[in-house]
Amino acid sequence: MRCSCAVIVGLLAACGGDTGEGSAPSASEDRPLAADFEEVYRVGGIAAEGWDAFTEILDLDFDARGHLYIRDETGSSTRFVVVDGAGALVADFGRMGDGPGELRDVEQMVARPEGGAVIVDDGHRAYLLFGPDGSFERALRFADAGANPTVSAHLVRAARDGGALFLIRSSTVTLSQGEASGATGDRTINRVVLGEGEEAVQVPFAEGWEPRPERQVAIETDDPSDVFAELGDAFAYFEPRLVFDVLPGGGVAYSDSSAYAVKIRTAGAPPRVVGRPLHPQPVTEQLRERTRARVMERYEESVEGQLSPPDLGGDVPSAFQEQLLALMESMMEGMRDMVENAPFMPEVPLLHDLRTTWDGTIWVLRWGGDPAEQVGFPGAATEADEVTDGWIDVLSAEGDYIGTFSLEETRMPAAFGPGGIAAFVETDEFDVPTIIVKRLPEAVR
Repeated sequence: MRCSCAVIVGLLAACGGDTGEGSAPSASEDRPLAADFEEVYRVGGIAAEGWDAFTEILDLDFDARGHLYIRDETGSSTRFVVVDGAGALVADFGRMGDGPGELRDVEQMVARPEGGAVIVDDGHRAYLLFGPDGSFERALRFADAGANPTVSAHLVRAARDGGALFLIRSSTVTLSQGEASGATGDRTINRVVLGEGEEAVQVPFAEGWEPRPERQVAIETDDPSDVFAELGDAFAYFEPRLVFDVLPGGGVAYSDSSAYAVKIRTAGAPPRVVGRPLHPQPVTEQLRERTRARVMERYEESVEGQLSPPDLGGDVPSAFQEQLLALMESMMEGMRDMVENAPFMPEVPLLHDLRTTWDGTIWVLRWGGDPAEQVGFPGAATEADEVTDGWIDVLSAEGDYIGTFSLEETRMPAAFGPGGIAAFVETDEFDVPTIIVKRLPEAVR
């Protein structure tokens, strides 16, 4: 039996913050921007019945022609749709299976700037390359030399000039046949070259600040809580996220600390730092109490009802089902101990996410509201598209502050494209998604 617990990566991971508990920045600090974006087209929605009847949009990305690549998830099935600059169908592809070009366990999808898509498939342990028409071209094995083979790519971006990816890895805990392993704390932005060989070439490109020591644990145990005890000091509340996006010319912009500091890294040059004179708030004892109580409440809600005996079918011995139930109980008890006893970072991070346009402009998402409410489920940083209270700052490619959007006016785009286009995802009361492509004003491209 193999039990992969990737959800554990977020148990006590970082969450974003704001400039003050419950307070908005003053008007003198921010230059308000109006989100009067021109709509180009929209696809999907409740009335869609054909190829554009989407269920759950997990990835969006543009190629250099402005074609939009869409990853749509339905249960255990994944499909990919490509539309042109007017929203007309170009390709619809993706089939689950073990054969060449078939999908096992899709983790990420990005568009190739020259056209086509790269699918990061954990099941195949390979990057699957597809052409602009959805035809399968080839597979490149992951560059796993010296790496934990269970660690997945957490965030993947395609280099704007093509031929390479940038990615960061997730923290994981895995359990399999009495063996437990965990890996946490890796804050490296890697560059992956998609060459002509059979295996991708991966090299470190930028090292993010590590607020907690990097840890790898591998033990033999019948009690899964042992691995949680070993990794107990590897997670902390309000740990700053490592977020990044690519820049023209082959570099990246990233944030790795609690401060308002965006680092710009290009090949062969040390990082330079841009930002705004905003400062993180301290984590007080009152905030610690509220945060821990909130996370424990959400954790208990999440596990309620999950410890019923598993139904594995009539052919599975009851003793094995009881063993599996005991394993789940021990695992959840270890997770509960981590939630209760994890330490706190001294400050609430200012930045939650950042994205870059094709011209190199940097969009920075910072939180608003109560920091205790920003701790996600259970304890993980809330995903960017779930943030509803805060601001988006826009910085030029040189790092100069341009202005600020309120999240009441616009969300962070799910993808930026050439010529100032950007894609947004909206869901209705039935959680049916609509993709809306808009064109941004020159000043914020």
